[in-house]
Amino acid sequence: MSAEATRVGIIVDPLQVRSNRGLNILSILIPFVGTLGCVAFGIIHGFSVFAWILFAVSFVLTAIGIGVGLHRYFVHRAFSTGNVLRLVLGVLGSSAMQGPIDRWVADHRRHHRFTDQARDPHSPYWIEDRQIRNALFGLIHAHIGWMITGMVSDKRRYAADIIQEPISSWCARNYWPLCAGSLLLPALLGLIAGGAMEALACFLLAGCARVTVLHNITWSVNSIGHMYGSKVSGSKDESRDSVILALLLMGEGLHNYHHLHPSAAINDPWWLDLNGLIISGFEKLGLVTDVVRPRV
Repeated sequence: MSAEATRVGIIVDPLQVRSNRGLNILSILIPFVGTLGCVAFGIIHGFSVFAWILFAVSFVLTAIGIGVGLHRYFVHRAFSTGNVLRLVLGVLGSSAMQGPIDRWVADHRRHHRFTDQARDPHSPYWIEDRQIRNALFGLIHAHIGWMITGMVSDKRRYAADIIQEPISSWCARNYWPLCAGSLLLPALLGLIAGGAMEALACFLLAGCARVTVLHNITWSVNSIGHMYGSKVSGSKDESRDSVILALLLMGEGLHNYHHLHPSAAINDPWWLDLNGLIISGFEKLGLVTDVVRPRV
């Protein structure tokens, strides 16, 4: 397995595998524990209108960081942009606490290379080179299990451009400080708006709960989005389009269409793809160029 894995860009070195799993577990557990506190706080004290507005705004900004930033720009290079927007997208994407940019990109590019086949990092049908026979187990593996039990995608193979580019590599190196800022900035805004209790409320709701909710919506594209939903004519893998996931993640749930046109900046139907509309808006403002349209 080791030689074959290395050949296709998978790292099986135990130290790197443990380090990767440790980073994933911390990225999941830290906001999740805060989310449990959020539920308790909400039951006891409730949340102000300000806290809910901050949750909504930070949710949308982070979703843009995931969809427009991590996915369509850093992974698929669906458009070109300058240093300022590149930095903004890198910071917003990192604020999702889904791993450093270089690792996110490497995993996703490996997913596209081996979609729903052996070596797909998060398919509900495979654990690396072992086929999954139980549908529920496959769903759990694709949703969260792969981050705890899987191998490491080789960044040198799948994310060399990210490593070499100064802004994206800076974001990757400063992943944990950016995560801390993602959780603590809502607390600071809450402190300014209403004191210590409002700071705690905003930390729990707009910080921790926002990250955990987006974790699970994003993971659902990997799990549910490869088992349930509709398929586009011409599709050859098990990815699916989901209107619900598209609404929740600003167009990213149009996953089967995306797999058919992976480098396209705008999914179809366009009116359900808010991230695509944002990219179109950026293009009209001159903030992005070389926007990739689907080949028909």
